[in-house]
Amino acid sequence: MPEKERDYRNREITWSEIDKRKNRSRHLSEEPKAFGRNKDKAEWLRKMALKEANKHFRGKQGTPAHEKAVSALQEHYGTRKFTALAKKYLEEYGLPKDWGNQFLFLDYEDPEVVIELLKGMAQQYPERSLREQQAFLSKLRTLKTIAEDGDVRDEAEKELSALS
Repeated sequence: MPEKERDYRNREITWSEIDKRKNRSRHLSEEPKAFGRNKDKAEWLRKMALKEANKHFRGKQGTPAHEKAVSALQEHYGTRKFTALAKKYLEEYGLPKDWGNQFLFLDYEDPEVVIELLKGMAQQYPERSLREQQAFLSKLRTLKTIAEDGDVRDEAEKELSALS
């Protein structure tokens, strides 16, 4: 191997440049890497603290039992058992605060619950992602067309015209 390597411009490069390219220089301290690890740990701790704070403010809806109830609702969505699970959920936790959980209840049989959720979700609509907005508009069109209750159909039509 030649004493000095040459780069693509045929210019002689020094050993320190070679070391820097290999990222093995003995003259560089390890502090930036240690700082990065501490930064990652601090970010992880911040996220965990935020998650715990969110659970605290969500009250009963931030508990593991709530997660289990939501999981059961999702599992039985579209089946006969969904109505009973939804009724039990509403008795224990009230109306869901999470957009995805609210979306599940748009197929619930109680028109008062559905109308209240439609109004609340329509207020949150501008803050949602494009995908969620499109799903909500699609659900409004579906409810406007096939909802069994006339009040639900009217509310869906009203919200659809306001958002479109």
